[in-house]
Amino acid sequence: MGEKLFGQTLPTEAVCGDAIIDMGQDKSVLILIQHCRDMKQQETRLRLITLLLLLSCTALFIFTICANLWQRENSGSSRKECAVEPSPAYSKQERFCPTANPQTNTQKLHIDLTSLGANTTDAQYVKWHDNFGDQDNKEKSAIVIPEDGFYFVYVRIALSCNEGDFNRLYLELHNWNENYPLNRPVMKALDGCTSEGEKSVFVGQLFELSKGDNLSVWIGEGYELISTSSFGAYLT
Repeated sequence: MGEKLFGQTLPTEAVCGDAIIDMGQDKSVLILIQHCRDMKQQETRLRLITLLLLLSCTALFIFTICANLWQRENSGSSRKECAVEPSPAYSKQERFCPTANPQTNTQKLHIDLTSLGANTTDAQYVKWHDNFGDQDNKEKSAIVIPEDGFYFVYVRIALSCNEGDFNRLYLELHNWNENYPLNRPVMKALDGCTSEGEKSVFVGQLFELSKGDNLSVWIGEGYELISTSSFGAYLT
């Protein structure tokens, strides 16, 4: 009887051991399956996010192209509208389309001045009379620059040389601005009488000037030799 019980216990232990092993294998398989499911879910999320980003970029690109086309069409239609807008006065066209052509709104400097007369006193500025153009400061006898740019500035002087008046003429072109109110010589010329008769002196130079610059002609010597003179500038 004891041998039967002992004999029956062996198969029971064997069965329990196999069951433990089988349960451990099933648990590993379940973990592996769950891991695979998690990986698939993450992959699905990544694909969805990538798709959304791609759609967003595509929509932004299409919106940018449409906005540029719309802006070009509007600018083209506004220029056409300005071109065909009937108006008897140029002021109305300018008021209707103030930015259609900015260059036409710019007043370019072109001024020419003539000296008021000879003077016997040296070391002073020449006073001028307008021939054409109105960009000058009569109080300070200066040409006022209306806008930044490159300007050709010239001074033409006619000398009346009498016998024995073999003196020299010395002049300077001065420039001042509110940013640097001190008069600065930017051009100098030295000439004079070498013989009796009339003589012409011309000096000119290209300058890069700023808005608000004031140009004036200062005579250091030989003011009494000047019969007539002119002073001008124009924007190149």
